[in-house]
Amino acid sequence: MTDGKKRSSRNAHDSKPGRDTKRGHAGARQGPRRGKRTKDQFKPAVRSRGAKVRESVARWLRAGHPWIFRDALLRPLDGVEPGALMAVADEDGNHLGYGLFEPEGAVALRMVSHEVDFRWDEDTMLARLRAAKAHRERYVDEGFAGASRLIHADGDGFPGLAVDRYGEFLLVYKYAAAVDAYLDQLLPLLEQEFAPGGIYLQDRTRSVSAEDSQKRPPAAHLAGKAAPPEFEVEEDGLRFLIDVTAPVSPGLFLDLREGRRMLERVAKGKRVLNLFSFTGALALRAVRGGAVDVTNVDAAARSHARCRQNLAASNMDPEACEALTGDVFKHLERFRQRERSFDLVVVDPPPFSTVKGSTFSALEHWNQLAEAIVRVVEPGGEILAVANAASLTEEEFLGAIGEGSQAAGRSARVIAECGLPPDFPVLAAFPEGKYLKVKLLTV
Repeated sequence: MTDGKKRSSRNAHDSKPGRDTKRGHAGARQGPRRGKRTKDQFKPAVRSRGAKVRESVARWLRAGHPWIFRDALLRPLDGVEPGALMAVADEDGNHLGYGLFEPEGAVALRMVSHEVDFRWDEDTMLARLRAAKAHRERYVDEGFAGASRLIHADGDGFPGLAVDRYGEFLLVYKYAAAVDAYLDQLLPLLEQEFAPGGIYLQDRTRSVSAEDSQKRPPAAHLAGKAAPPEFEVEEDGLRFLIDVTAPVSPGLFLDLREGRRMLERVAKGKRVLNLFSFTGALALRAVRGGAVDVTNVDAAARSHARCRQNLAASNMDPEACEALTGDVFKHLERFRQRERSFDLVVVDPPPFSTVKGSTFSALEHWNQLAEAIVRVVEPGGEILAVANAASLTEEEFLGAIGEGSQAAGRSARVIAECGLPPDFPVLAAFPEGKYLKVKLLTV
């Protein structure tokens, strides 16, 4: 199972979310706890072409949840253009804000404002862009300024869109058809505020499966000069080769930065097994952190080749890591049979993957993966486990690890954890937005 095919659902915006009545979102049955609402806290703003939602959904919208699911609407929205700005009200006609219409998928409206009088125009976008820029200047340190997220969708007030900086190039991710209604206005503002060498667009409006990742076209060139086939970016003094034209991943997942830093802090003196190793970003941290041995496992030989390139670019021995190609489960079973064990296992699996007829799904198979891992961990050893699927809740994630550990006759305890870095801000009332879960466990 290759990490090279895996990040199709790297964040909450990648997936086509369904209705989940157990979790807090704008399609759920129960809203957040709240105090008593005053009579004129929300002004009536009934519009003939506006959308209406029931009160349980309205409570989540007032709390700041950015999505309205199609089955939460009190009446269908027919004849509306993608990206159209629509007023949203509760059952009594109290104005809740404005959303951008999405013609397909589970999400019907993406909230863009809670104001009574609002214009989704260049002035608004520029103000939000500058606020996002100021946030990064405050919270993003120079150690990774050349590779960071500049716009994180709803967290920065741009529904369905994210923008990453890789060196002098910007990579725009489009997660919703509604983005087409404002992208042309946003592009010159990105050029004005960030002065990139060039801008590329990756279309994520259709969920990526492991099977079709190779069929996807390269990222589209939108503005500026063309990017070279590969170039280097820096993160905390390490160098990584990037391809911003790649169909799925440019080669470095910016959201896992805090997890990489955690690994480097605990790797000293340990034998490390790195599963689903992809381009080796975690492996480089383990090597620099003082690991005595690092073994990478990935289904794609090209991932190991890129890891060696990244090691060399970072002035480390390109052969510092043992490279094993093939299915993770088969390699884990071989380790068990040969009684080969590790002090620290790093595992960042795909939400789904298929390798030679063997299918892995994070929603269904994390317990089996945890069991296989625990069997090759030294007593008192550690696991750095990463879940990046929005649809896998923290409870399900930890429950699967616990179940797998017990099946292997061991117990796992969480001793540290982290999530998204500060350039990936998430609205407080948006639990789906906290898609990344990184747990350090001792076994």
